[in-house]
Amino acid sequence: MFGTWFLVSLGLLILALIASALLRRFARLTSGAILVFSCTTLLLAAGMLAQRAAGEHFTFLNPAFLFLLPLVFIIGALYVFRGNIFSQPLNYPLAGFLQQPFTLRGAFTRRFPLVLVLGGLCLFIIALARPVTVSTAKLPPTQGIDIMLIIDASASMANRDFYPSRFVAAQKNAINFISKRFNDRIGLVVFAKNASLAAPLTLDHDAVQELVASLYLGIVDPNLTAIGDALGVASSHLKDSSAKSKIILLLTDGSNNAGTLDPMLAAKAAAAYGIKIYTIATASPPGTTIFSSREDEIDEGLLMEIAKATGGKFYRAKNEMELSSIYNEINELEKTDFTQAARTNQNDAYRPFLLAGLALLLLAVILRKLIFIKVP
Repeated sequence: MFGTWFLVSLGLLILALIASALLRRFARLTSGAILVFSCTTLLLAAGMLAQRAAGEHFTFLNPAFLFLLPLVFIIGALYVFRGNIFSQPLNYPLAGFLQQPFTLRGAFTRRFPLVLVLGGLCLFIIALARPVTVSTAKLPPTQGIDIMLIIDASASMANRDFYPSRFVAAQKNAINFISKRFNDRIGLVVFAKNASLAAPLTLDHDAVQELVASLYLGIVDPNLTAIGDALGVASSHLKDSSAKSKIILLLTDGSNNAGTLDPMLAAKAAAAYGIKIYTIATASPPGTTIFSSREDEIDEGLLMEIAKATGGKFYRAKNEMELSSIYNEINELEKTDFTQAARTNQNDAYRPFLLAGLALLLLAVILRKLIFIKVP
């Protein structure tokens, strides 16, 4: 808005200066053009500074007051062109010899205080329009999916039928999965002969990723596999959750041969708490690679029953590419559907305009009374 007025006022000023220079007339016209151009420049500068300070998030709560701005220019024009409309001039002999020629310096000294007064009025009108700076902050989700990752850390996870090993492939894919779950709380359980909670449910995904990356074989006794105990530890940390969905991702390459809790009993308890379990068997079939053997065969039937009892799904990963694909599929199946909430903050910005207007009025008074003194 101010940009258009600036260009129009600049054009009028140029035309007035050209006419005044060629015809030696139109002194009042040039003075008025200077007045309009100066006021518009002040408004444009004030608007640009306010917009830049607000980061271009700037608006008015009472924009109707801005329609008073043209009134200021009308007042200025009337003052310039009709200043003596109600005064009766006196005729003196040889008055023509006393008439002063138009100069820019004279126009400046006569009109600059008026420019300041009109600029102050414009700033007061802008302050009345109540400018505000607007900032929007995204709120964190109040409810998402709670996920417990269970990673097998038994000795067989060192097998190299996955590159570079089953355990390292499981770490990488778990970290990649966590990076895609922006709005969900995630926890971590590590198990072999015993089950241990490595990370409680948290939105601090960076911390969970660091914990997964720092895992190593031997962090718990690696000799046996306690699937039931691992499910029990994970379920105990999910059962009291108020999330709309609670899931467990169990990754293992063996069968249950340790622990005190039966896997199917743990699965049924999880189902009673509304927890869904996805089971991932991570091992190549016997004989398919030089690293696979019948000793590493997975109890697929047990993992299928665990997933079925909780409404989950069983997966078999034969290599690292299939493992990555499985995690991607689970990520798509368990999407968090929620609308990002946002909070809008409005901060009043009228004070700088009000203070600047007062400063212009004070400067106008000082110039008129102390510097640009008019001698009769």
